[in-house]
Amino acid sequence: MVEPAVSFTVPEISSQLHDKIAALAKDPSILVERIYSSLMKIEGYETLPPAVRDDIFQSITKAADLWFGMLLAGSPPAGAVMADVEESARRRVHQRVPLQSMLRAFQLGSREIWRVTTELARANQVLTDELFFSIPQYLFDYFDGMAQIVTKAYAVEEYHQTRWRDSVLHQLYTVVFHTPDDKDSFLEAVGALGLDATLPRVALAIDAALDKLPPDIRTSECNRLALTVSRHFSVEPEMLVHVWHRGRIVAWVPCGRSGTISQCDRAALDCAEHVAASEHGVRAIGVGLMNQGAPGWAASAAEAIRAMELAPQNRANRKVHRYSSIALEESVRAKSNVLRYLESLVTPLDNEPDLLATLTTFLSEGRRRRSTAEALGIHPNTLVYRLERIESLLGASLDSAEWIAKLDIALKLRR
Repeated sequence: MVEPAVSFTVPEISSQLHDKIAALAKDPSILVERIYSSLMKIEGYETLPPAVRDDIFQSITKAADLWFGMLLAGSPPAGAVMADVEESARRRVHQRVPLQSMLRAFQLGSREIWRVTTELARANQVLTDELFFSIPQYLFDYFDGMAQIVTKAYAVEEYHQTRWRDSVLHQLYTVVFHTPDDKDSFLEAVGALGLDATLPRVALAIDAALDKLPPDIRTSECNRLALTVSRHFSVEPEMLVHVWHRGRIVAWVPCGRSGTISQCDRAALDCAEHVAASEHGVRAIGVGLMNQGAPGWAASAAEAIRAMELAPQNRANRKVHRYSSIALEESVRAKSNVLRYLESLVTPLDNEPDLLATLTTFLSEGRRRRSTAEALGIHPNTLVYRLERIESLLGASLDSAEWIAKLDIALKLRR
């Protein structure tokens, strides 16, 4: 338990005021409703889910009981009561209520309590004098002291939560990148973070030139970029998992269960392009394929990194690179015989750089001869000659869809 940082003396009240407060304490619903209504208009409270709102309502009720109970008893709250106050402050951390919002709530609460209390002395000068000369200083000391107590409890819990989450993320990082077959450890780490381990995710690898920054600044920038990603992908920040891996940020973004891999891939491209456009420090983003489980997370991350590494150098203005764009040639690379065959198709052009450049441009221009000639800066007749020469050397037909497909992959494999 957090030790109270302050103490205060409860004033002795008259029997007349005691009776008035006792009557109000039996049914503080009007006061509680007033405070609750005011709190729900504060930033940080207005968007809270119903379950959290109910918890806050109960906390307000306990706070009113505590205030009236101390005045009636003439003594400070017991340790168990203060422990409950501290626990309430700790819950606000996990409910994502900002500290400033919580302190603002204390301010509004004290104002409403004072307003209701002063109404007890209406048309009674004796009670008015007692309230305005005996109670105010205690009220201010009390709420100032309570604010200090809950602030300390909140800060300690926030620190512990950050350290705990970092520890769990490190465990998850170790499993995904080093022991992806350890299913139990993966489920334990993901569950500890409050995430659904069965939900498919797509990995992003983000190069934002953060590798040379001091660790604390880099961590801050990683967290900021993660918030940018969550915003553009329309997911809650706590649903996003991100780590620092080999000089890049790797983030796993949840996908819908009903979507296909191709649908997720297209959606991820659109969102990633918005991230790149909004963050000028981002040099490149790789997008892996949707997958699930520790092996799936690892595979998607490797794909995202691979997509960046194999990004075409002639597309420097393009920052987002999908693994799906190179998936076919990557699958070929995994089969040595097929790889050797396809590489051999263009080997006759190794000593013909002009012809190799012509074939590459011809395919990248969608086999449009005019645009190919313009891109190469040559006469159309020269292009015709070169294409015929290519067909002769390769024994290929550039009018054949089968040959075009094989040559396109073969050239991509040479990158």
